[in-house]
Amino acid sequence: MSVGEEGRRQRAVMATDEEWERISRRAAASGMELSRFIVHRALAADMLPPEVLRRAVRETLAMSLLEERRLRDAGLGADWEDACDAVDGWIDREGMMERLTDPAAANRWKAVGRGPEEEEEES
Repeated sequence: MSVGEEGRRQRAVMATDEEWERISRRAAASGMELSRFIVHRALAADMLPPEVLRRAVRETLAMSLLEERRLRDAGLGADWEDACDAVDGWIDREGMMERLTDPAAANRWKAVGRGPEEEEEES
């Protein structure tokens, strides 16, 4: 038995096939073994307080609106639409909006998302 394994016992978890597949994908994306992922997530600290989350979403949406207006005023509305299409595609690939709170989500975005700067550098 390895260090830290003492006292651990096998347990059973009831889940539908769909739930188990989602859990398995999230564990794989996090780089954790399935059982450690389940224990880690179950014992993790609670989410951010609702008022903190609301303010973060509010400020993000306000900045997004201002940036959209700035780009459209500069005649770059197509660039705004391209960026929104890229984000929509990424969200669709993620499958479930709740997965976006997964810490690995940012790394998945970096792996598939390409900003306009990267495209210009390659041209």
